[in-house]
Amino acid sequence: MLVQNILEWLLRQQQKGFRVEEPFDVRTYLRKIPEYFDPAKEAPEGRQLTVVYEFHDSDKNNGTWTVAIADGKCTLTEGEAESFDTKLYMTAETYRRILTGRLEIGLLAYGTGAVRFFGNSLGLRELNYYLAIPKKARIAKL
Repeated sequence: MLVQNILEWLLRQQQKGFRVEEPFDVRTYLRKIPEYFDPAKEAPEGRQLTVVYEFHDSDKNNGTWTVAIADGKCTLTEGEAESFDTKLYMTAETYRRILTGRLEIGLLAYGTGAVRFFGNSLGLRELNYYLAIPKKARIAKL
């Protein structure tokens, strides 16, 4: 726990400019994924990517959304796809921490159990590769 607190403090020092709107609604930020999708970052021909976000224990933020990248387009739909590359299972508070840079989605989030990955855990990194998040958005990752 002490190590996590120290790492979160270090991340906050680097990411002080990042913040999320209040009241927090995961839909607000999930809808930004197709908006920030950069079709210029080409995927290998025929490559498709499907990432599912599932939120639990989060009251009004509970639910499941699917991000799909195919044929140079990115879409967001409510509900879970029948098949996916990566599924992330977390609370809305964990997602808020990821957005603000207070929690690294990689080993720290996985290692502490804050985010559970199903399928390929690298799918989220690949998704973020295809996004061009402008600095004015003031968020670290989606």
